[in-house]
Amino acid sequence: MPFDTYFDLTIRPDPDIPSWDCLGQVWRMVHGASAASGVEFAVAFPEWMRDGFTLGKMLRIFTQGSPNSERLYDAIERAPRITEFASGSRVRSVKGATAFEAYMMRRIPSGVSKTVKSLPLDVKVALQDGARMRRLARQQSLPFVRMRSSTGRGFRLVIDRVAASPDQQGRPNGYGLSRMTQIVALPVV
Repeated sequence: MPFDTYFDLTIRPDPDIPSWDCLGQVWRMVHGASAASGVEFAVAFPEWMRDGFTLGKMLRIFTQGSPNSERLYDAIERAPRITEFASGSRVRSVKGATAFEAYMMRRIPSGVSKTVKSLPLDVKVALQDGARMRRLARQQSLPFVRMRSSTGRGFRLVIDRVAASPDQQGRPNGYGLSRMTQIVALPVV
């Protein structure tokens, strides 16, 4: 089932908090509301790099159908302080989209692969170092959001936007992003 129903959460300006930190706060609230309501979601950023090296001030939340959007929206409205950080739009459905995109989480490889047994350890380490350097170089040109894990550890969630085809109907991760093996095609609205 496609992710074809959406609503927008627009970040409210706050002179004391940078907009990207507010976006991270709101995104964490969406993540928590998704877990509480059991509604899977995917995210898009309609203002992607419009004002420089940022994701913009709008988080577009896609779900599979209006009932799911309504349930997730209601759960987000119950989040403490959500109205201090964002305002929401009404739920809309997309019909007849012709362009699709996906937002991917880009990660740095964490360690040497333990599944490839045919290569010597020094070759694996060299390959790992090369992959790490390539990914770090690529991430320098991508926007990110500071997030906190459930254990309170901070990390940078680096995001890339790629073209997608409508038949790519993977499942998003817990933050609503595509992965290399699970592309979620979202209509460009």
